[in-house]
Amino acid sequence: MIRGSLSPYQWRRTYTSPSDRLNGTEWSLSKTERYVTKSSDAIIVANSPITDSLFTLPIFNHSLLNLRIARPVIDPLYQATNIHSDYEMKIERDTIDGVNLACASVIDPSRYAPEGYPDFVFPTMCFDGEMHLRLTNATKTTVQFGNIQPFQKRSVAREIKINEDGNLVAALTVTLLEPWAEANAGFIKPDKTAMPEPYHIEPGFPRPESVYEVGASIPFTPENKPYRGAFLVPVRIQKDGSVKADPNLLRGGSNLFEALSDAINKWKFKPYLVDGQPVEVSWTIIYPLDGKPFVPSYERPKPAPVVTAPEDFSSAYDPKRDPEKDLATAQAAAAKDHKRILMEVGGDWCFWCKTLDTFYADHPELRQQRDANFVVLKVYMGPRNENVAFLSRFPKIPGYPYFFVLDADGKVLGTKDTSPLENAAHGYSTKEMKDFLSAWNRQ
Repeated sequence: MIRGSLSPYQWRRTYTSPSDRLNGTEWSLSKTERYVTKSSDAIIVANSPITDSLFTLPIFNHSLLNLRIARPVIDPLYQATNIHSDYEMKIERDTIDGVNLACASVIDPSRYAPEGYPDFVFPTMCFDGEMHLRLTNATKTTVQFGNIQPFQKRSVAREIKINEDGNLVAALTVTLLEPWAEANAGFIKPDKTAMPEPYHIEPGFPRPESVYEVGASIPFTPENKPYRGAFLVPVRIQKDGSVKADPNLLRGGSNLFEALSDAINKWKFKPYLVDGQPVEVSWTIIYPLDGKPFVPSYERPKPAPVVTAPEDFSSAYDPKRDPEKDLATAQAAAAKDHKRILMEVGGDWCFWCKTLDTFYADHPELRQQRDANFVVLKVYMGPRNENVAFLSRFPKIPGYPYFFVLDADGKVLGTKDTSPLENAAHGYSTKEMKDFLSAWNRQ
């Protein structure tokens, strides 16, 4: 791949390969104006990376190249924008090629992507000690990034390996990194045979919103079995919100593709607006094929928000609460009952915070010991409310959940990083937690 860029919306990408479907060029002239090498009518039949069923591709499949090559090199964290601030996550340690990694992933991602194969939408992302992305894992595909080099205030991986089912399927090497000058502006001008492309929805941009969906009448496989998994259906959403499935899906002669296209062509979306104007957009619909009844996306339940009663500052990390008022109430309760305050800082996004709640529920004797000696105060810290003003007067927090032991006047008596309280079974140690609580029992 050869890439030249003058700005985020002015660039050219040229791909060369022994395979015809990997040869071609993309041009971007502005925020809404793109062109692509004109493809011939020849069709490639290939296996879906999701369902292992057959589907068809045009000769120059720039969408696949974008997904498999351009994104890992230019913007490898593009799928991270699927993760919202209120999604529950966890971090696990791993070692790849001798490098210690911290791997972040969404807990039970099916709650947020009920259409199937949620780990394709929410990949696991692993970072080294300098916060360089070193590995992503989505369904059967793992992408490794090596030979990290700083370039124009960014870090670029010059060696990239792509594995599917543990087998190396592609290896990329960045052979040249150099600044692009304004004098090369002619390089991004499309040739006369280039075809206009619909608007591409970039990571972080709003997603199309459907207002009407119908389910497809899914046939059985040639072996008379139901289809399982999910199927990726490329579509174009017109300026008026109507939908056209990629006609290439129908050229393979598959009853499944025909059924999906017939249904999706009846869908309706809100017109997609860019700077207030409707535009035609390309999009990929993930359609479930797991035998369950079809449920339109706008009817699927959303994760429940955190809601606490006005007097309840102990049961949940609520980003809407005022920690100043809660601390004052906790101090009054601690003074009245001759207790100390155990302030827990965390969030509903935090795996170990949830694990801590489960731990106390499973160990009533420790919860009784805690509640007999402490007034528990939970303070939210996360993307929906960092509570900077309140937390700035306390010692720096290295990780979450984090404990502060306070007296009835709000004075910090001690702090505790909860990591040493964990055990090898991805939970908390009964002994370590008991020792911590005993060390700070009321005197």
